[in-house]
Amino acid sequence: DKAFPNIAHSVVDVLNHFKAQIFIPSHQGCCGIPAIASGDYETFESLVKTHVTLFSKEKFDYLVTACATCSSTIINLWPTLLKSKDKSLLKKVEELAEKTVDISWLLEKRFDLSSQIPEDKKEKKCVTYHDPCHLKKSLGVFKEPRQVIQACGHTVKEMVDSDTCCGMGGSFNLHYYDISSKIGEQKAKNIINTGCSIVATSCPACIMQISDMLAKQNQSILVKHPVEIYAQALANSRS
Repeated sequence: DKAFPNIAHSVVDVLNHFKAQIFIPSHQGCCGIPAIASGDYETFESLVKTHVTLFSKEKFDYLVTACATCSSTIINLWPTLLKSKDKSLLKKVEELAEKTVDISWLLEKRFDLSSQIPEDKKEKKCVTYHDPCHLKKSLGVFKEPRQVIQACGHTVKEMVDSDTCCGMGGSFNLHYYDISSKIGEQKAKNIINTGCSIVATSCPACIMQISDMLAKQNQSILVKHPVEIYAQALANSRS
């Protein structure tokens, strides 16, 4: 929500549209992946404990994120790396992990998306989709983001190697920008070759990388999160 606030706003707008009850604890922080990736377990553990406390204040069915890396971290890393800690904390962490879902998964599995947008309001653009490593390879979520896009009336045109890493790799991009760029340049070429005017992906870090790589090639292709695309389609349907 700090780097791409429009994604967070889109999540809230869409969930409000479906009359879901939303609980957003104040003073949330990072999921901890940058800390643990840098070897700072102490900060990672502190962040996990902070969130366990925050999310224990209310009862809810799902912990929703719009970031593939956050989802993967909460579901996979939190329980794994806190196994040696006290059992009461681990139990709370495991309960949160079980409730954690990607926003596209939630929308596709729990709501009737396509019926919300009249046919005459569907823009029917060409959209290609990049699979974030942490979403498809870590969590097995790849159909749902595409289905969210298709519910808007858009055509999803597959790029070559849609599930190949874009080269961002979190801090890898910062430490090895030249290598990261070489990987990203190939991803950009695959996107451009689809001829689509929009590329969607479910990871803010991937959005940063792809935006950078496309800008280097003077491309005007829009880089969007699927929930942004759906939120915009809802807004257009009301106009």
